[in-house]
Amino acid sequence: MYEAARILTVGTGAIGSIYSWRLAQSCEVTTVCRSNYQAVLKKGFEIDSMKWGQGVFKPHHVVQSVQEAKTYGPFDYVLVTLKALPDVYDVADIIAPAITEGKTTIVLIQNGFGIEPPIVKRFPLNPLISIVAYIGVSQVGHGVIKMNAIERLQVGTYHGCAVESETSCERFKSLLEKGDVMVEPVEDIEQSRWEKLFWNGSFGPVCAILGLNTSQVIENEAAIDIVKRLMREIMEAASAATGIDYGIDDRIEALISTTAIGAANYKPSMQLDLERKQPMEVDVILGTVLRSAKEHNVATPTLETIHGLCRSMNLHNIKAQL
Repeated sequence: MYEAARILTVGTGAIGSIYSWRLAQSCEVTTVCRSNYQAVLKKGFEIDSMKWGQGVFKPHHVVQSVQEAKTYGPFDYVLVTLKALPDVYDVADIIAPAITEGKTTIVLIQNGFGIEPPIVKRFPLNPLISIVAYIGVSQVGHGVIKMNAIERLQVGTYHGCAVESETSCERFKSLLEKGDVMVEPVEDIEQSRWEKLFWNGSFGPVCAILGLNTSQVIENEAAIDIVKRLMREIMEAASAATGIDYGIDDRIEALISTTAIGAANYKPSMQLDLERKQPMEVDVILGTVLRSAKEHNVATPTLETIHGLCRSMNLHNIKAQL
């Protein structure tokens, strides 16, 4: 008899709830919820999606911690949709209670670059899947999710993982597709992560620092100049690290044009985090690029300044919460 895959989602906010919902079409899903725990336990996630319509998603199990989730394991997959904040918490420590050595596949749907090595170091015998998400979704209230029509997942294995992960990855892609998720297989997930940084590492911090949405930044001559300089420096760092010619001038103009059309009046996650006085993903979006640039002798003066400003604001907000 076919046994449904058991999945644990750690960090069930906006993105975590959407993909848990889609995976639950064919899997047994347990969700770790924190601030939204009572709301989700009582009535599930209320979802309004331009792609999949309106609905209520009630996970098979709702828990407050990974330790509590062990009751519903062992898990085939642990899906990590926590924000990538290595200066605030250690993802490996958080998920450790749910990982069965040699069995559980770890799936990362997180922003930024360089998120995989700490997981590989801590769990060297477990398969690893790394995913880059392109989706517009937000949690507008506890357990209340709003999503636009566009979503796409770039899914691949991490070349730095010594364990054979392709078999598990193929199965996970099929589980996503059963939930009508748009899956784009990629050979080099690190390249995909670099390319997402072109946008996240430019529009994200500029919108956050200035308190302007994407359209306001594009319409502001001084602001869009900073965005362009950041894009150029990040692309130059990526090119030095990967050996790829990104056609920088054309790529910059294309990114700005598509943002004006497809992400008008949009607030990036870094901006939303700063408005809520929550930690921004500064290290994985800006810090890792900066370190790679220095390693390859690429000058990044604009990035250094922006990184310093964002890191300073992060430190202030983190200390304010202590």
